[in-house]
Amino acid sequence: MPKLLDLPNELLDRIIGSVRPPDLQALALTNKSIHGLMQNALQRHLWCRRNYSLVRVGYHDRDPSPPPDECYHALLFLAKILEDPNVAHYPTTLTVGGCGSEDGDYDDLDDEDVAQRQRAVAQHSDSLRDIVKSCHLLPPERNDQSANSICNPLNEDAALCMLLSLLPNLREIEIDDLLHDRRFLDMVQRAALANWDSESSSHKTALNHLKEIYLLRNENPYGMDIQYFAPFAMLPSIRRLRGFNIDGDTFAWPCGFSRQSSTLTHIEMVYSAASAQAFDGLLKGVAALKSFVYEYDGPGELGSDYEPVGIIRALRTHAAHSLELMEVQGQSGAHSDEWEGKAVGSLREFARLRSICLEDTIFQIPKSYNEFASLEAGKTLRDPTDVESERLQDGELRIMGSLVEILPASVQGFTLVQLMDDEDTRDLLEDMAELKAEKLPKLKRLTVKCPNPFEDEMRDALKAAGIKLYSWGTPL
Repeated sequence: MPKLLDLPNELLDRIIGSVRPPDLQALALTNKSIHGLMQNALQRHLWCRRNYSLVRVGYHDRDPSPPPDECYHALLFLAKILEDPNVAHYPTTLTVGGCGSEDGDYDDLDDEDVAQRQRAVAQHSDSLRDIVKSCHLLPPERNDQSANSICNPLNEDAALCMLLSLLPNLREIEIDDLLHDRRFLDMVQRAALANWDSESSSHKTALNHLKEIYLLRNENPYGMDIQYFAPFAMLPSIRRLRGFNIDGDTFAWPCGFSRQSSTLTHIEMVYSAASAQAFDGLLKGVAALKSFVYEYDGPGELGSDYEPVGIIRALRTHAAHSLELMEVQGQSGAHSDEWEGKAVGSLREFARLRSICLEDTIFQIPKSYNEFASLEAGKTLRDPTDVESERLQDGELRIMGSLVEILPASVQGFTLVQLMDDEDTRDLLEDMAELKAEKLPKLKRLTVKCPNPFEDEMRDALKAAGIKLYSWGTPL
């Protein structure tokens, strides 16, 4: 029987040329002779992986890290794929800057930029239209409109939509601006529904490896609406949602998406101002969230007030069975009137929670609520909505109880952001050393984001109980 290496080199070159880029290195390792024949293909493969793993399209307010060799118009990168279809296999990260509108709104394009795009359209116009017409993720009634849009040198949105359907190995997408065209988000949503439906003709044809989405708006008083996360959070492969300058009062899952179906495990939003109601809507659709990080930084133009108690209540309702890391803190502003003076209640329902970072003020209740004075610490105001709200004339608050009765037994590290007096902080830590073995057997690390609030006796007792103490990361 003839062997592979008995074939003429010309045929072997054709065979090597037909191998998908992800399999080239595996083929090169099978035989020394084949490895020798593949030198040109391997060099091309390594060059493409180095230059096309990160693709940046549009205009960005900040430099990415690491910086790519160049920033493309989406249309020009489509042209590269048409010239060499193997290029589509290399991008794993796509970063999207400001995109042009239908009429084209780039004021800073020079004549050479426009001419370059016009040449690409002239050379590939028929192929570009064919890509649009063959895309199952576009509704048929919009094919003609999209085919015309993709041949507009100043419109990036239509070309960007097509990139989503042609880059099979994307793992991460970063969007550095609001999108002018809803087609992008609509296509993501259709891809998500198709990837859940094994009978769909578009099943796993696009975005079926996407793990992370990062939405941000830089230096803009108007944040990006949390609702923009919805179509990405529907993808079966998605694991992480990250956001910078995110706001919004509500979040609704699109029609056709089942409750608690999202495979999200990590949510991180910083410099943001989304409402507790919005987080409640988002968490309703998540099956098993493991990590939640939220840093509030003022309401901006359209953002919500700081509602840590409401956010933790949403986490308790929808993620108590799975959450392992919780970090909720505000960099500026104060609690909203709705939640002020309503303590977070017990965290012991979070059975798997290992790492916690919270502000001390969410463990306060009004002094005027005398009926809670005899209640066991940690069971006070378990659900803030169960309490009749009354405004305090003097605004006086008190600690709801000791953290040793509030924290879950699973916690290994706790960080307390101090906003109260040292005396109140010490009240929160009362009896922790004595009851640590019984109530918090796994606690190994206690960090306070403040100067040392501990008296010598308390510090020594906590250390003797096996707890390492830190102030802003510095051992005490």
